[in-house]
Amino acid sequence: MKLRKIPLQPLIEILQDLWEGGADFIDISGEQNEEGEDLKDRIQITVKPEYVLNDDDEEEDNTPLSDEDFNELI
Repeated sequence: MKLRKIPLQPLIEILQDLWEGGADFIDISGEQNEEGEDLKDRIQITVKPEYVLNDDDEEEDNTPLSDEDFNELI
């Protein structure tokens, strides 16, 4: 599947937050928007619990992002 016109700034911000939150891996899925003149496609980023680094030395102030957070940014 080819995804088109994904805004980089929110994607980079989401990935940065995930990285700072301890995520080492993500799953990405996409959905094409075929309607109207707006050709922006949608992506969904999923972070499974086993993808997050559990290091006791890490600071505890990083709050994981919810699905609602992702939807607002994308």
